[in-house]
Amino acid sequence: MHKFIDKYRLYFSAAFGVLITVLVILVWVNNQKKVFNDQLQKIDETSNLITQQFQKAVQDNINMLSNLRNRIEVSGGDYFEYWEFDANQVAQQDSSFLFVEWIDSKGIIQKVAPEEGNEKAIGLDILTLDYRRDDWLTAKADSSINFTHWLELVQGNYAFLVDIPMYYDGQFQGTLTAGIDIEPEFDNIMRGLGQYHVEVKDGRGNTFYTSKDHESPEFYPELVRVHKIELRGTNSESWEVSIYPNENFESQSAIIASYLNLALALVLGIAVSVLFYFMRTAFLAQKKERQANEKIRALIDSAPVAIYAIDTDGVIQDFWNTAAENMLGWSREEVMGKFMPHVEGEWTDHFHELMKKTLEDGLIRNKEIVRNRKDGTPVYLRLNVGRIVRDRSNHPLMLAILEDITKEKEYQQQLENSVQEKEVLLSEIHHRVKNNLAIIAGLIELQNAEIENPEIKEILSETQNRIYSISGVHELLYNTDNFTDITFEEYAEKLIDRIQSMFQKESRDIEITYDFGNIQLNINQAIPLGLLLNELITNTFKHAFGNRNSGKIGVNFEQIGQKVQVTYKDNGSGFDSTLFSDSKTLGVTLIKTLIEQLEAEYSLESEDGFLFRFSFYLKNDDTRRGAYSNM
Repeated sequence: MHKFIDKYRLYFSAAFGVLITVLVILVWVNNQKKVFNDQLQKIDETSNLITQQFQKAVQDNINMLSNLRNRIEVSGGDYFEYWEFDANQVAQQDSSFLFVEWIDSKGIIQKVAPEEGNEKAIGLDILTLDYRRDDWLTAKADSSINFTHWLELVQGNYAFLVDIPMYYDGQFQGTLTAGIDIEPEFDNIMRGLGQYHVEVKDGRGNTFYTSKDHESPEFYPELVRVHKIELRGTNSESWEVSIYPNENFESQSAIIASYLNLALALVLGIAVSVLFYFMRTAFLAQKKERQANEKIRALIDSAPVAIYAIDTDGVIQDFWNTAAENMLGWSREEVMGKFMPHVEGEWTDHFHELMKKTLEDGLIRNKEIVRNRKDGTPVYLRLNVGRIVRDRSNHPLMLAILEDITKEKEYQQQLENSVQEKEVLLSEIHHRVKNNLAIIAGLIELQNAEIENPEIKEILSETQNRIYSISGVHELLYNTDNFTDITFEEYAEKLIDRIQSMFQKESRDIEITYDFGNIQLNINQAIPLGLLLNELITNTFKHAFGNRNSGKIGVNFEQIGQKVQVTYKDNGSGFDSTLFSDSKTLGVTLIKTLIEQLEAEYSLESEDGFLFRFSFYLKNDDTRRGAYSNM
């Protein structure tokens, strides 16, 4: 029987798969009506919830302003001298409040908090404004809260104005008035509700809020839900809230809910049909996995650095290669299942500190430590600990890698005792960095030649340019006897030539003019400045000129004392400066990071092209190490 099934396993698997598919399709058909009804219920519940949250947000703003009025009235006006402090706090804590102002009993705006940006409103007689006078006088007469329609302010922006009459000492003292833009509050409510489109109109039919989604006005009109927002205690007419599912609701709910079961049926049918074949494939995969594990273990055992695996208690659970035996002196049989012998005693507390850091950060990189060999002699080690993984029993394990740096430490001590050797070391370091960066750039060039995707090729080329920006600094340092200062002009000209040769086409004429003066920089300022210049010119070539065949780029450096002022401009299509602070692109992120590294102040403009200015101070203190040193 088994041979028969095995012989005709293709037909059996196909028939079984068809049977499962048919059964699931039947279930799917029966569930469609229920799915649609569930969607209608979900829309009703969500629209009611959104409307309630909107109304609560508006009412909370009214209550907050009323509470401020109440504190003034209860104190008989004594608290009035503190209202500006409370008003500023309200404006800072609640982004819906644009300002809070005091309009005196004659209708004159006396104070506004915050005052910055609202200076135009101070001294304004609102009784001269037709759209304000009657409602404000009505609020004065009957002590009602006046909640205006969506209107344009004298400051230039739009908002609702809320007038709350204030009485004490038996007299009308004017109104506390707030300018409210409820859009930020509504946006917060709509977070996570991107499947719905919302429009809100005030009592006069002005649409003042639209949710930030992909609007689909004709998407299932029968699903539109219209609700009213009543602003209790005010003279405002009710607001109208229209809510309906947008295209995201269809893609994430309708399509998924309608065809998920059908897709599962087809997948299950196909899966069952090829099950017999996959079983054999799985068997072969397991065999290859065992062989791969054996190779990995052989590679670890032959590695020149000590490698072993421990749990969070420091007990050795796996590995302990030959290098570990030779480096520390204990054999695998002596250490397996036991606490690390080279850590016992005086190093135990240090181990627990490192383990705590590993559990917090997930890894340790290039940590220099001292431990004892089996014969008691100290050994200097460089420790790397990999991220926590799980073994087959789901126990957390960490892979520790030790490199014997005893000789390196001895050599380091010798270097610290000799100024001449320090200069040799600096020269060698710059040479090796330059060569290594050149190797990396060369590898990227080789990889780039094998890739056909133009977007990936462009990304690799930009990455290669960034590497050359760093490599150029080290090349200059290696070829000079002065390791403290770099003539930036020589470096920058080569950098510009490389970028221009990368982006310049025969049909395009992009002119680059520059003046770098004779500015001397240390390495820790030259590298970020070169990278920054690389990003600015690259972004201009990529985005500023579009399909234009000509353009101009200007770079000017000016040194005033210890301060360097840099002006970068182009005559391209410009850049929306308001998007600069919010942009998450790699290029903008790099520019911001490099500006921070230079501790520079900057400004940007986008009229008639792109203008970027920044300035920083030269740092030439050779006695320090770190960000401002030359080491």
